[in-house]
Amino acid sequence: MPSRGTMNLNVDLQRGVVPISKAASSLAALIKRANLTGQPVIVTQKGYPTGVLLPVELFTSLKDLTIESQGSDEPATSEAVPELSVEVPEVAAVAEVDTEDTAPKPRRAVSRRRKAQVPVEADV
Repeated sequence: MPSRGTMNLNVDLQRGVVPISKAASSLAALIKRANLTGQPVIVTQKGYPTGVLLPVELFTSLKDLTIESQGSDEPATSEAVPELSVEVPEVAAVAEVDTEDTAPKPRRAVSRRRKAQVPVEADV
């Protein structure tokens, strides 16, 4: 298990803090970045931190440290991905939209039909 000194909890303030709209559109790239750098990525909503993307190894290390500090009899393992208990919100709650970070949808261009022009015959 990594010791407290080997965990990288520093956040890159230029690339490691992203708005939720960018996080939603580039989640795979952000996860890859977190895994490559070993650093957490902070996700913000309306300018405030609301979530963190962590490499699995870092999450496991933090969980193990928490278990150790609580004096639990549960063995600390960093080899396996820990079991997570996640509550799934109702569908209506999932549809919540952050209006500040979401750009309005562009309107479709309305095609205007031109009136048929009647050819004008020249006087001969």
